[in-house]
Amino acid sequence: MNTGYILDHTAIAALAHGDVYMAARVFRSVRQVQPLYVPAVALAEGLTAVARGDVAQMLRDALCAPCFVFRALDEAGCWAAAQLARERAADLPTAHAAYIALGSGLPVLTRQADRYKQIDAGIVTEPIP
Repeated sequence: MNTGYILDHTAIAALAHGDVYMAARVFRSVRQVQPLYVPAVALAEGLTAVARGDVAQMLRDALCAPCFVFRALDEAGCWAAAQLARERAADLPTAHAAYIALGSGLPVLTRQADRYKQIDAGIVTEPIP
């Protein structure tokens, strides 16, 4: 049974730009008390897509919802994410989300599901339409 989702950088950018699917996912997660995990590197990369102040404020407001759980990147996580990135020719935000997905078995909300399958075929993804 799914006990939450991992948001990658494409999901963060979609949320910041008011994507209807992502807004509905946040609303549903709040109502169901279902966590949405946000890897630190994915958040940082997603923030690069929100240079405008009004979009950045929308994202700040959205991330205040009680369903968000922010996942820092500790030293062990740095080594593991860097290894995944190097061995699978992945970018670091994708590798960090994959590292969390591999450890938790949770699905990754993304617009780039193929990148996760290149890292590990066992990573479950849920595409953002």
